[in-house]
Amino acid sequence: MVKKLAGLGDADPAEIARGEQLFHPLAAVLNTHLLGRPWMLGNALTIADFGIATGMAFAEASQMPLAEYEEIARWYDEFRALPAWQQSLIPPQS
Repeated sequence: MVKKLAGLGDADPAEIARGEQLFHPLAAVLNTHLLGRPWMLGNALTIADFGIATGMAFAEASQMPLAEYEEIARWYDEFRALPAWQQSLIPPQS
């Protein structure tokens, strides 16, 4: 994603593979952690949710392989629906 945005060409397939090797074990831990929890630390939205969601804002553009992580998808869908989050991602109209 960064190379493309910077006009430096396509991503290096070896780096994509390396990133996926690092990503999947951590995504599996987070996915399991979210089972039965509406938010990162339980029933209340906290700064932890905002911290993780900041990186998730790039999930689609960076083609994160999230399909097998249903709990992460559920959590981020709920987070993404928050009016404050929607407002932060939409540039103000002038």
